[in-house]
Amino acid sequence: MTDLAWTEPAPAVSGLDTTGETPIPWSAKASKDTETPSLVTRYFTEASRHPVLGERAERKLGRQLARALASLRIALGHPDNTALTLRDVIGNRREEELDSRRLRRCFRIAEACRQRLIQSNLRLAVHIARRHNGRHLPLTDLIQEANIGLIKAVERFDPERGFRFTTYAYWWVSEEVKRSLKRGPGVVRTPENMVDDLRALNAVQQRLSSELGRAPEANALAAALGWSAQHVRQLQRRSLGEISTDTPLPDSDDLVVGDRLAGDEMMQPDALLEPRDQRRIVSDILSHLTVREQDVLSRRFGLNRPEPETLQIISDQLGLSRERIRQIEKRALERLRQAYTNLGDLTGN
Repeated sequence: MTDLAWTEPAPAVSGLDTTGETPIPWSAKASKDTETPSLVTRYFTEASRHPVLGERAERKLGRQLARALASLRIALGHPDNTALTLRDVIGNRREEELDSRRLRRCFRIAEACRQRLIQSNLRLAVHIARRHNGRHLPLTDLIQEANIGLIKAVERFDPERGFRFTTYAYWWVSEEVKRSLKRGPGVVRTPENMVDDLRALNAVQQRLSSELGRAPEANALAAALGWSAQHVRQLQRRSLGEISTDTPLPDSDDLVVGDRLAGDEMMQPDALLEPRDQRRIVSDILSHLTVREQDVLSRRFGLNRPEPETLQIISDQLGLSRERIRQIEKRALERLRQAYTNLGDLTGN
């Protein structure tokens, strides 16, 4: 279950008209909901604190938002055909990035309008979420998705188009809830295009299973759908159910799945330090050589390089003959053999 998207009261901004609000009593019907009624009741109580805007107040708020966004659009250098929406005009900008008091005031008015539009329509989001309750998702998750759709509607709302925000928001909220039902339950959100592919895969898989009398292989599914076998296997892995780490293990009364996740393949702390220690040892060894000898050995043995280099490549790059490169390599190795008769002394073993 995900956390609910709580919103703070809108800040008081000079110039923002909040008259014309229509307080509507809210009846919390959480007693009929089986999904964490205490949390749902609390959310209903918080949502009822924000009055619903009447048509007159909503249009006046839209005009204030349009004026603020128009001033910001000109000041920020947007083209004249830029839509007067919070997403297109403000985007991810912050108030501190504006260089005048007037623009910062316009920014605060726009943000206050945004917050008030969200708060005054929380009940609409809850109403739409309740209509889809009982369809494989908890009510709390549906409310969360409805709030996401409401926020998207506010970000994309253009007051200059003339229609009411509630009409515009109703579609966005409904679509977001429908998408969440289409994705189904799960901690990891499945992309929309993958959800459609999963539905098509399940349909073909059921058809081929009835025809063949057995589960079809990935290659047969890929041929029937016109996809690659790799894509089919990826979808099959995605369709596997999620397992909680608190699930008890069948062969033990005390252990859960999470206790077995740290297997032998897990990187241990000492293994994480090995590459660092190896680089230190190699650096200490090469420090006894000249700069040219270090360069030749590093190239020949592929130290700090994708792969070792041949004598010919080193010869071409350094402008020396192949025989000269071989002599430098031989002399450097001989010096290292004399300096380190026992490499265990250097590594501490």
